[in-house]
Amino acid sequence: MSQKLSSTCYSTSSVSKTNLLSSLSSPSRSTKKRSIEIQAPTVLTCLTPKTCQLITIEYSIHACSSRLSRELEKVFPEVAADLGRCLVVPTFQKCEHDLVGVGPLVDKERDAKLEAFIEWGTSICEKLRQYGHWADITDPASGFPVFSSPGPSMYPDVEGAQQLLKYDVQNAGCCHILLHPQWGSKNYPATLFTTADADTLKNVISDCFRTESSKESY
Repeated sequence: MSQKLSSTCYSTSSVSKTNLLSSLSSPSRSTKKRSIEIQAPTVLTCLTPKTCQLITIEYSIHACSSRLSRELEKVFPEVAADLGRCLVVPTFQKCEHDLVGVGPLVDKERDAKLEAFIEWGTSICEKLRQYGHWADITDPASGFPVFSSPGPSMYPDVEGAQQLLKYDVQNAGCCHILLHPQWGSKNYPATLFTTADADTLKNVISDCFRTESSKESY
């Protein structure tokens, strides 16, 4: 792993992350391709392969817009030439607490959600790499890649999901909080990226977690 995983508030106060947010949010003058939803938000209940932890995670699959692909080059410079075909998989886990809060219960839940996502995402990335495809996840706390060398920018899960899914966001000091349509502010966002084709990605997710159930959430 290129970065040590952290479990602090996912803040957008840093310069690099703010710059990426500005690029994602600003109007585009380009007529090139836009982000396309390939799979609608789907809730998957599954056992993680290594620890056999039962988790429920919502994910969707999106093809990058030309503009987002260019911004991801600053996050994943090692594969910049291939990011035009990158798929973005925003994920959410329902929480008992607002994770921008403080206290031992919040810290414990935040750490548990981080560990669950890392195991879920790592299983998918490892399988995709076995098939010859690049795949990575970003640390939800830092925005840096987990497996690839970092670039000058960090990926903001909250703002990325806002742009791809049109979810509302509210400000809480230095943090932006995503308002999930069903879970409100009690959610844990994180993101997976791959240059695999959509069918391969869907099959890998199904193969990794085929013993459990999934359904479109809305």
